[in-house]
Amino acid sequence: MPTADRRTEPRRGLAARVGFIVAATGIVSAAIDRQAIAGVTPDVPMAVAFGLFLAIILMATFRRPMPGSTWIVFLAFALMYVVQAVDIHANVEGILSYVLFALGAVLITAPHLRPLMVGAFALWTAALWVYGPTGLIDELPIPIRIAAIVALAWTVVVIADPRRMHPSDRLRRAGYGVLAIACVTGSIARHLVVHSVGIAPGEAIALVVSVALPALTYIRMPAPRREVIATGLALAAFAFTCVAFIVGKSYHVDAVAAEHRAAELFVSGKDVYGTFDLPEALARFNLDPELATHLLNGDVVHTYNYPAVSFLVIAPFVALGLGDIRWVYAGEVMLLAVLAISRIRVPWRPFALATVIGNGIIARQWILAGIDPSWALFIFIAWTLRARRWWPALFMGLAIADRQPAWFVAPFFYLAIAREVGWREAARRAAAALAIAIAINLPFALGNPSRAIGGILAPIFAPFVSNGVGLMRYGEAGVLPQLPREVYTAISLLVLVGLLVLLWRRPRSLAGAPLAWPFLPLYFAWRSLQNYFAAAPLFALVADEELEIEPSPAPPPSAPRA
Repeated sequence: MPTADRRTEPRRGLAARVGFIVAATGIVSAAIDRQAIAGVTPDVPMAVAFGLFLAIILMATFRRPMPGSTWIVFLAFALMYVVQAVDIHANVEGILSYVLFALGAVLITAPHLRPLMVGAFALWTAALWVYGPTGLIDELPIPIRIAAIVALAWTVVVIADPRRMHPSDRLRRAGYGVLAIACVTGSIARHLVVHSVGIAPGEAIALVVSVALPALTYIRMPAPRREVIATGLALAAFAFTCVAFIVGKSYHVDAVAAEHRAAELFVSGKDVYGTFDLPEALARFNLDPELATHLLNGDVVHTYNYPAVSFLVIAPFVALGLGDIRWVYAGEVMLLAVLAISRIRVPWRPFALATVIGNGIIARQWILAGIDPSWALFIFIAWTLRARRWWPALFMGLAIADRQPAWFVAPFFYLAIAREVGWREAARRAAAALAIAIAINLPFALGNPSRAIGGILAPIFAPFVSNGVGLMRYGEAGVLPQLPREVYTAISLLVLVGLLVLLWRRPRSLAGAPLAWPFLPLYFAWRSLQNYFAAAPLFALVADEELEIEPSPAPPPSAPRA
């Protein structure tokens, strides 16, 4: 028997981190599906789900899992599925039997693989349909039902299989199983939004994927070819989900209408920040005026509230006549997924891809709602090139100049850089990124500086109405006292500073923290919108040094002249 590569062995810490992140993705995706099934707005159960989602990702960034962490994650999964079943008036006995089945499967699994098993069960959101309200399962197309059962059954068997096998073989089979579950989860999320007459292509391909991925693990072929086929099948399933979202449902949030309208103004040669009006943008796309963001005093926001790259990225496509910019965002998500898994060691790639395809936040926010994901793509590229000197500054500058969530990533990013090159060099690189962001935005601010700067800074400083899935939701519901906006901001900043201090003092005990932690403080903010957290699972994996392929080395310094 060949000796296993130590990097492919499912070591306890690494397997735990990956399993926890998959489980977190499943818990939040199930909560989003439950919201769609129940037809409710974000509420306390949703806030609890997002809180558990972020807490589990926080746990997954420690190299050594705390004692009992697998069972903590299992309890979080069990709690959320039972609560959600009760909320949608599902078959509670049935969902309890599912949880007990999961418990049995975890108990018979080798301890170091148990987190992967928990992740597989948490990601199987089909449970909400199988044990959902009377008649709900009948709405699920037969191909999806079959695909869901096949994907879960095969994944449970291969993870729990007590027979001795090469670690890379077990990881490949477990990874392909989890990826098949993610494809089914994505297809179910689509079905909640867009119904099809007969068997839709996406449903058929989900069934094909659920059978083909397991089969690929037993077919003799070169490993690179197998990876290409498996990745292609999974991305094809995801692509059909994206197509169904975009074709089946038109614009329905203010953010996508605002960015599309801003691009139109830019293409027509107008001063974007000086002439943009949000109510006019909503009217341009026949959207309800009430979708506009409101201030605490009841006034409607009129300014464009994003930096310039947000409309510069889509401007060429709008100029060519593209009528729906979500096609661009879907392409960016696909590109991000492909680039991300290319930087992760082969045995773990299916798990990383599953955190994109099975991620309900990405499906609902980046694709269906059309919330710009460009900043996440730029940050990933900057992280990949971080060993170089100036290229990361360019892409981090583009991210900062695109959307505000990147502003929270920048301090963690450059703190990680400072550990490698020192504070002075890191400060120079951060200053370069900031200069690039300012240089991009400055020409667009000259026409009406106060309106442009006020609009860009509005999501941080303006008194918008409270909204989101974080701590504020408990106050809105009366579960906790409703605090002033400034208090939520102070708590968020304190959490941010505390995480930065912890990252600086204990870097060797952490994995994935520089890209995963920036989103945690936003849970405590006055506005904690779902889209803020979409990239957290994937970023936690791509920033994990044990999963990452070695970064590109910096070019050697040129020899000094005589």
